Amino acid sequence: MVEISPYNDQLHRDQVLALFPDVPFKRDLWEYQFLLNPGAMKHNFSPVIAVNAQRVVGFNGVVPVAMLWNGQVREGLWSCDFKVCSELRGKGVGRLIKEELAQRSPILISFGISPVAAIVLERMGWHANKDVHFLKKIRCPSSVRDHALSVFQCLTSAVNWTSGGDEYSVSVQDSLPKQSDVDALWDEVKTGYDKVVVRNWSYLHWRYETHPLASYRFLELKNRANQLKAIGIVRASGGQVRLVDYMGPAQDIAVKRALVKGVLNSWSDAKAFSAMTSDSQFKKVMKSLGFYQGREQPRFYVWTSERAFTSGECERNTQGWFIMGGDSDGELLQAARESWSEQINHREQV
Repeated sequence: MVEISPYNDQLHRDQVLALFPDVPFKRDLWEYQFLLNPGAMKHNFSPVIAVNAQRVVGFNGVVPVAMLWNGQVREGLWSCDFKVCSELRGKGVGRLIKEELAQRSPILISFGISPVAAIVLERMGWHANKDVHFLKKIRCPSSVRDHALSVFQCLTSAVNWTSGGDEYSVSVQDSLPKQSDVDALWDEVKTGYDKVVVRNWSYLHWRYETHPLASYRFLELKNRANQLKAIGIVRASGGQVRLVDYMGPAQDIAVKRALVKGVLNSWSDAKAFSAMTSDSQFKKVMKSLGFYQGREQPRFYVWTSERAFTSGECERNTQGWFIMGGDSDGELLQAARESWSEQINHREQV
């Protein structure tokens, strides 16, 4: 009989890892992803474990996170690494896990999930946000399709004209600005957001500076008085440059234009640039600078408890979110996979 069991690291970690045979680097990520994030350090790591005769047959990882929710700081959970063993899929184990997860927090969010997981979530009363899109700019076309997309990029740019941002300077750094500067910037800009994960120094430091496999670069955007006005986080790999996160004013198209131009100018030899975002200003700025919006729409889902929110708030729980690619554990895993592959290839060539 399948049942939910309290998580015991000594008993369960290796069994959980065995559920992810296609993620050979998962063991290297475990402590970083689940134990060292600010939320787990504050609230402890308490994933949902399904067992059958003391064998782990299902797992739902969680990352406790502080978020701004209509002006108030609320505690919620990122749901990630949802997995059920192959022989028990479609037998109600996923529903059992999600029902237990709903007891853990009044707010649950999940981003970058599979089509199968999306079906489970929709049946459990989660709501889909339709604002997140993937944008890409091809600088070095290598196929007929790429050349066609390059023409499309030009047309997109022509109909999405923007201006401004020349008053800002952008520099690329290997680390975040000092903690006091990052936290001061967050305090300055946070009131402009409706719903967003708190992007203070402790969160950004954990997420991007302590990743055990991936390497990120940090763009500092400053005004003419040398004051820090925004931070961009970038990951470059194999000629691909991704703007994965942003912390700055919620509504300032000049700042966002200066930041995106800074990314394009700082990696002049890159073959392509990309970003995922829910932000309409970023989308417009990127399109004006030659990005096209792809058909791919990453899945972002939200669940809120009717014990903590009104029915109307639950119905509107997907509205007003600021989301970037770095909010997804998919970026965390993709960054690890690419770095892992590069290390394997390097060892094979030596």
